[in-house]
Amino acid sequence: MARYSASSVSQTAQLAGMPSGTTVNGYIGYWGANTNVGFRVRKVLLGVRGPAGNPQSQQITVEVHRQTVAPAGTGLAAAILGQRHEPWVGTDPTVGLITTTATTIGTTGPTLDTVPIRTLTMNTQSTWEEQWEFTDELVCLNGTANGIAFVNIGQTLPASHFITLDVTVEV
Repeated sequence: MARYSASSVSQTAQLAGMPSGTTVNGYIGYWGANTNVGFRVRKVLLGVRGPAGNPQSQQITVEVHRQTVAPAGTGLAAAILGQRHEPWVGTDPTVGLITTTATTIGTTGPTLDTVPIRTLTMNTQSTWEEQWEFTDELVCLNGTANGIAFVNIGQTLPASHFITLDVTVEV
């Protein structure tokens, strides 16, 4: 088994709430499976970056959802393939980490399970680390529509604030 990590940031002043059709709302993005390759999420690290490294203090909540339809079209950043942890393994065979760059997505919005897998709440002046190891597994099956999505569900971030997202998966 090989481990891969990728990092990204949300949009500035990320909205809150579940995505609706092609309207993003709080949908930050997802790590996507590939046609023949699924994965296990091993770690998620969340933080907030604000202007001059001094974010306004507020509570935020990010939900982790299973995704069954991948978004498509404009409003998405290019996929960030995971960086391998072990130098002897190949490149990341998944789709990688994809985040939103606009308030709407061009042609197809994501479809997420209604009930989140996990709800992570933190203060903007701290970080949150969630690990899925040993018997606590978070598996994403293969298939290009499948993924693990991250949604800001709490409240809209202040101007010039970003949610930082660092994800480690095992293939």
